[in-house]
Amino acid sequence: NATPEGFLRHSWAMTVDSAPWHEQEDRFRRSMETRHQVVTDPFHSQDRTRPLAAPASPPAPHDVFANVPDTDLTVPANRVWALAALGAAKPPVPAEATETEVDVAVAHAADATVGWSRLPGGQRRKLLEAAGHVMDAGRADAVTVMATEAGKTFAEADPEVSEGVDYARWYAAGINLLDTLDAEVASEPCGVVVVSPPWNFPYAIPAGGVLAALAAGNTAILKPSPEAPATAAVLVAQLHRAGLDHGLVQLVTAPDGPAGRRLITHPSTGAVILTGSWDTARLFARWAPHRRLLAETSGKNAVVVTAAADVDQAVSDLVRSAFGHAGQKCSAASLAIVDASLYDNSPFLRQLADAVGALRVGMGNDPASQVGPIVGPFTESLERALTRLDPGETWLVEPRCLDGQRRLWSPGVRIGVRPGSWAHETEWFGPVLGVMRAGSLDQALAWQNAVAYGLTAGLQSLDPTEHRRWVDTVEAGNLYVNRPTTGALVGRQPFGGWKRSSMGPTAKTGGPNYLLALRRWRDAHDVGVDETIAHYRHWWDCHFGRTTELAGLASESNELRYRPFDPGVIVRIDDEVSDDELAKALGAADLTGTTVRVSSARPRPGRRTGTRFTIESSDALALSLARSAGARLRLLGRAEPDVLAAAAAQAITVICDPVCSHGRIELVRWLREQVVTRSLHRYGNVVYAPLGDSPAAASGVVV
Repeated sequence: NATPEGFLRHSWAMTVDSAPWHEQEDRFRRSMETRHQVVTDPFHSQDRTRPLAAPASPPAPHDVFANVPDTDLTVPANRVWALAALGAAKPPVPAEATETEVDVAVAHAADATVGWSRLPGGQRRKLLEAAGHVMDAGRADAVTVMATEAGKTFAEADPEVSEGVDYARWYAAGINLLDTLDAEVASEPCGVVVVSPPWNFPYAIPAGGVLAALAAGNTAILKPSPEAPATAAVLVAQLHRAGLDHGLVQLVTAPDGPAGRRLITHPSTGAVILTGSWDTARLFARWAPHRRLLAETSGKNAVVVTAAADVDQAVSDLVRSAFGHAGQKCSAASLAIVDASLYDNSPFLRQLADAVGALRVGMGNDPASQVGPIVGPFTESLERALTRLDPGETWLVEPRCLDGQRRLWSPGVRIGVRPGSWAHETEWFGPVLGVMRAGSLDQALAWQNAVAYGLTAGLQSLDPTEHRRWVDTVEAGNLYVNRPTTGALVGRQPFGGWKRSSMGPTAKTGGPNYLLALRRWRDAHDVGVDETIAHYRHWWDCHFGRTTELAGLASESNELRYRPFDPGVIVRIDDEVSDDELAKALGAADLTGTTVRVSSARPRPGRRTGTRFTIESSDALALSLARSAGARLRLLGRAEPDVLAAAAAQAITVICDPVCSHGRIELVRWLREQVVTRSLHRYGNVVYAPLGDSPAAASGVVV
């Protein structure tokens, strides 16, 4: 209405026979004459009812990655297709494997590793690209099984298929980096990789783990969650149709009993990719302390809403973050920390109650459902979140059980959550949001950082100075400003957390470093300390020490940056570790600003580094690990079983790889990745600039 050609713009001052009058008359008459020529068909050409055309040609090595589009429901044919997918029958559930069948599967995968790892990178890439095409073409099958088995609504299931396709194409492109690095340093795959995904993302997360393992030259065994084995079977069948044979990818349905434990601890299993709870990661680590474990774990995620927030936008984003897939996402916001002025006087709480109360609850295959059923175990924490309040709390919206099986619950909002309370610090997987009242941004930040997890974090504010302060202070792996905390896209928002939200190498899934963690790297020849440090400096200056924009969008920034590993790294050395290897390690730590303490089993005077060492037995080191919760242990030399067991008991990540003289490989081991996603627009108008680089952290090595 405010555009120069709009009638309302001129109506207040327009007079008969004036120039604007005749301009508007002409517009009106022409619109009347052409009214029968109006096009009512969609301008979008996507049609899911037609077979998906094969890619015209394989992508060039340096093509720009673009995410595959979700289904466009403005197209009538796609609505017909979606209803058919939701109404189809659930495929059969695969039988559970025995311990003997686990042994056979691992042996089959180990045999296939040799030929697959020797296959040229270009051929592996071609097969992964083919896998992405088959997955996209089989989108309806995946939507059907997720809706019927995992309770996914169409709005949740369809983007999950897109994410799986994106993983195939992203990791296929990542093979180029591996080939480039293999020309400079030596490496080998981990071997057989077991992928243990969760039930809440039963298609995309297993696809990401399996495809990453394959891209890095490993073979993969998919161990699905007990709640979603049929979805995993659909995915594996698609990968087989794409040409990835049964030795490269196998489905082994083995719950966490004897068969599941055998698979995780099998001597021929080289690595485990886990997405699940912190407790499960600790269990796997204790089962096999020497096993390489890449674990993305729990989240207790909060959104800070300041006095400078747009209330309409904040409520919309918060509801989507908290109640998508009935709150059963590790990235879901289960906590809102709201400025006192909004909490007390604004329409924020009223609008939040209205929005939550309007959500439609139903089964996943009901097209009207916005909040699906409870799928995972009905845990004690979830039951408490849904049914019990703590002192000072009241229900803004009280959840209600809508069926006899306790699967369908209307979403709830509990207000008056106090700092340090159960609702403040405890993770639950379900449709409940807790709300806290904060007196300032500093107080809100302190409460947000007080939880043991650090997966996602959100901020709602229109003040750029608050954006900067929050981004440089909050402790989480994925940060979101003025947008939901869920829905991370491959390549654009690589995913992974800090603190108790991850265990193992901290490379983010769908990011530039993940494939590096699925190979073992070593120097191909001797490289001096000075040359190594210079190489580290080069990679720090061009990559790790700067912020990288990942997507290049005008309306949203997605910045990848690296932060020193906190609370630090304990470096364990033995008599086999050379002065040069230790000097390289300390040089990497110093450059990245990561605090280091060196532990040696025996005194080693006269080292040319001039460093003093703490003389500790393995028992003393175990005590040190217990006191250094969250620290990382870097073993240079022998990986002593008692040291590995002590680290596993404390859920401490152990890096056993030798120091690599290549900066692209070594520096990431001393850093944490963080992605900052920030909406740069308000209602389509770009009003913010990207944050860019933050002040560099002070560096130094403490020995």
